[in-house]
Amino acid sequence: MKKTKSLYALAMSVLTAAALLLTACGGGAATATTAPQPTQAPAATTAPQPTQAPAATTAPQPTQAPAATTAPQATTAPAAEGVIEVEAGATIVFSGWGDETEQKIYRDSITRFNALYPGVTVDYQPIPADFQTKLKAAMAGGTAADVFYVDDQLMTAFAPTGQLLPLDDFMAEAGVSRDDFLPALLSVFTLDSQTYALPKDWGTLGLVYLPEAFEAAGIEAPTADWTWDDLKAAAQAVADTGQYAGFCQNADWARFAPFAFGNGGAYATDDYTTAMLDTPEIKQAATFILDMKESGALSTAADVGAGWCGEAIGKKLVGMTYEGGWMVNFMRQDYADVEWKAVSLPTGPKGKADVIFTNGIGVNAATKYPRASAALAMFITGAENQREIVSTGFAYSTQKDQIDLVVDPNDAAIAQGGTFPLTRVAYWGPNTGAVNTAVSQALERIYLGDQTVDESFAQAQEEAQAALDSAQAQ
Repeated sequence: MKKTKSLYALAMSVLTAAALLLTACGGGAATATTAPQPTQAPAATTAPQPTQAPAATTAPQPTQAPAATTAPQATTAPAAEGVIEVEAGATIVFSGWGDETEQKIYRDSITRFNALYPGVTVDYQPIPADFQTKLKAAMAGGTAADVFYVDDQLMTAFAPTGQLLPLDDFMAEAGVSRDDFLPALLSVFTLDSQTYALPKDWGTLGLVYLPEAFEAAGIEAPTADWTWDDLKAAAQAVADTGQYAGFCQNADWARFAPFAFGNGGAYATDDYTTAMLDTPEIKQAATFILDMKESGALSTAADVGAGWCGEAIGKKLVGMTYEGGWMVNFMRQDYADVEWKAVSLPTGPKGKADVIFTNGIGVNAATKYPRASAALAMFITGAENQREIVSTGFAYSTQKDQIDLVVDPNDAAIAQGGTFPLTRVAYWGPNTGAVNTAVSQALERIYLGDQTVDESFAQAQEEAQAALDSAQAQ
């Protein structure tokens, strides 16, 4: 499915509107029980999870390495347009989460970076598990990497405390404009009008399915015109074959979000002061999901013996699920012989909706090499490198002029979610993570039959409101 200029225009209008929703929150790198980020091909036993945006609180504005550290002089002359002078002999550490697929993406990026900055040595040190915890400990101990991934939680933790370096002066010197980026994504990493990280990628969800499961059920394959009722009926038909489970969905705030948004709901008000989890819109969406589970049309990954729903597709255990663009490389790498397809998400009662995830690249304010570090952050997120990353199928470009570069038909279908009228960026204020956890736990209680929908989301409302109140008090 090839994007058109009209799609680009629609995407811009939606993402611009979404920018007004954003400023803080996040997820983390994978552990044995915590899922990896949505823009990577996940490990065989973990499900990708999204991240969000940063806290709108007043932060110190560091513009150079701290006084206690003497930054080397910038003596390396620029080699091309957009290249800034960097410190002579700079050696910087770059760290992020990600499996081998993601690690290769950034090793290749470093190779391209060194073609422009041959005098800079980049020591790439990926941390596939417990990234947030380990990075926070390293920051506290003064041993953190110079350049690292920034999600909403890290933005919230580091920007207000002056531990992230504002990039605006370096951007101006390099001719990099905030206008180069999709505005909704950049606003995630903006605090007090300063830029503390640059978005490295973004993603949405799509309806991923096995054509053979639909053939076995004797029904037509999904289309972009599907509604929730179409999804439910097809899932039941596939499940009734006895060969596959119908629709796979865990008790997960991210995969539930398009149902909530497509019914006109939201997890919080646009000013992030009031939780909205016990509204009719949210509870009706949850009831729809519960009805599918109780009828046998919906199964969790654990129900079918998979680590996450994408893996269940690869193992041919389910007919359908909601997953993102990371499925392209995951299936190529782990299940190359399995035919799968994707279409955009079904339309809800109030319209089409999806959820946008993003992460960024930031610079440690304590780095000894602020110029070289900023140069790496700008290069990774810049047009040249983003174009190369898109060509791998790993993620979508954060550059607004490159939204039409996705060529894989499944990936392009999934990316359509970024254009939907009711799509929201996954951000609810500085304590977004706590709000999202409240949703996931509410769904878990419903799945287990421990509480009714009304009871469970009443509890979630209290938990989410406490998190939002705490953020306001900070």
